[in-house]
Amino acid sequence: MQVYSIKAAVLGGLPPITDTPKTAKRPAVSSTAPLSIVVLPFANLSSDQEQEYFVDAITDDLTTDLSRIAGSFVIARNTAFTYKGKPADIKQIGRDLGVRYVLQGSVRRTGDHVRVNVQLLDAETGSHLWVDRFDTSLLDLDEAQDEITSRLAHTLSRELVVAEFGHIEREQRLHPDARDLIMRGWTWWHRPATTSARQEARCAFEQALAMEPASIEAKIGVAATITQI
Repeated sequence: MQVYSIKAAVLGGLPPITDTPKTAKRPAVSSTAPLSIVVLPFANLSSDQEQEYFVDAITDDLTTDLSRIAGSFVIARNTAFTYKGKPADIKQIGRDLGVRYVLQGSVRRTGDHVRVNVQLLDAETGSHLWVDRFDTSLLDLDEAQDEITSRLAHTLSRELVVAEFGHIEREQRLHPDARDLIMRGWTWWHRPATTSARQEARCAFEQALAMEPASIEAKIGVAATITQI
């Protein structure tokens, strides 16, 4: 560790600080980042209110994991938790925080079983972009928590990219066979992570991309399978 000291005599010899000219303009900053999201505190649906700590921990870990997505902007935990226990007006939250996406969820713990429901919403329209459910055992608390947050973060990272480029995809008229192959690809992707399942998914995405070279979702699918095979 390096330690420095500054003597008063040295500071006195420094040139005076001049004010920034009032004519200087700051660069414009976009009010909403492309991949901006807030993870609202997950709701505790367990009969035991003592499980609140477990639910909050999942929210915290998911916020941290999503912040690692390149180019993403994730609202800090302290700000997000100001909405805990309050009715969620998705559009208003989006305007207040300057985010495009809002993630909501709930956790129900019964004995050694944990069920997590999660939904990704468009903050501008309030519509659902993606909804899913995750079930896991709780034989080991730390491993179960890591499993839930890693699965959610991994899936959401793809869903956020798909949502961001969705307007481009919607402008295109995909060939019906290409759309069918993309759907097949994601079906294979969400099956148990075996080498054969990943290969089937990649094959479907590559066929779709051959039909529709401009398909963003097909490109994302190919990239996902390449990194996971």
